[in-house]
Amino acid sequence: MKKALLAAALVAAALVPAASASSTHRVKLALVPLPKSMLGAAAHGFAIAPNSGVVSNGAAASSTPDGTAATFKKLGRLTGYVLEYGNAFTGAPGITDVHTGIERYKTAADAKRGLAFWKKEDSELGALDQPGFAVANVLVHVPAVGRRRFAYLTSYSASNIAAVSGLDEQVQDGRYLLDVIVTAGTPAAAKALAPKLAKKLDARLRHALEGRLHGKPVKLPARTKPGPPPGGPDLSLLALGASDLVGQVTVDKRYLFDPAAISDYSVFMLPAGQFDGLDQEIEWYPTANEASFFADFENAAALAQPNTTALDLSGLGDGAQGSVSEASSFNSGLVVFSTGQLAEFIFLGDQGAIGAGDVTNVAQAAADKIDALSGG
Repeated sequence: MKKALLAAALVAAALVPAASASSTHRVKLALVPLPKSMLGAAAHGFAIAPNSGVVSNGAAASSTPDGTAATFKKLGRLTGYVLEYGNAFTGAPGITDVHTGIERYKTAADAKRGLAFWKKEDSELGALDQPGFAVANVLVHVPAVGRRRFAYLTSYSASNIAAVSGLDEQVQDGRYLLDVIVTAGTPAAAKALAPKLAKKLDARLRHALEGRLHGKPVKLPARTKPGPPPGGPDLSLLALGASDLVGQVTVDKRYLFDPAAISDYSVFMLPAGQFDGLDQEIEWYPTANEASFFADFENAAALAQPNTTALDLSGLGDGAQGSVSEASSFNSGLVVFSTGQLAEFIFLGDQGAIGAGDVTNVAQAAADKIDALSGG
């Protein structure tokens, strides 16, 4: 499921009653999300986030472990648009990130089903509460906006990260869904701002439906060219290779664009020696808190799956954590690292059994490369 799940963990929506607005005007989705000038003093100085813009069904699927592009197409979702300002998981106090967005569905009935899907996703976040990574997920009351709604407040804490909370509201009315996400260092800060922004977003959609929302979309930042992090190491030096596995290996490796990270180097092997497949994501984040957060989150998400056993990889250093999961048709292993601004995720899959020793050996090989790069 990868880290992109975090952004999903805090999704929120608020919608305008269809009966109050004319449907004769086609809504320009890019005009509806709130520009920074409407976010208030809390977002002053925030830069627009790289993931702002059109949200296709494929992009929406990347934010949840339970959906694919086909899932959202079946739900009747057509497209979406998001504006996000800030950086949610830096560990800074106060408000750290504000996300507002809109989704369009084919019909109101489809939007209702979409709302139910996201509610189920949010309700399952409490399962991420694991030893060493505390997660509190509470359904909360917010002022009424639209016809149907829910809101979850999700708070995360661990010894290696600063605590962070996100208030997620979701409301459906007509065939549009509006999203509001507020992330902050405290639950109170998130709860204070999100309902105010939901009300503004609701009014903005109302104006759009009535043909009274004009102007130009917010200018989006240019996409960063994939490559090594400026001022940071060449992440390709941490890539696993054929010599780190046993058996035939076919490797595809390259730098990729990742909106959450400064730099992402991806290694995909199929086959992968003693495993059917291996995916290694080596990522460099703006802050060490983000690197630790995403590693902890991914490890907790794996441990929340049935028939999963945690591995003690603490002796490897570099924040190493891991697990092995057994299923009837496919078994998997996970290794994560976090050290400074570096986070690394190694996913292993096989139709046969995956031994703890095999996963540990891969983890050792990866840890040796980290130590060699850092001089440790």
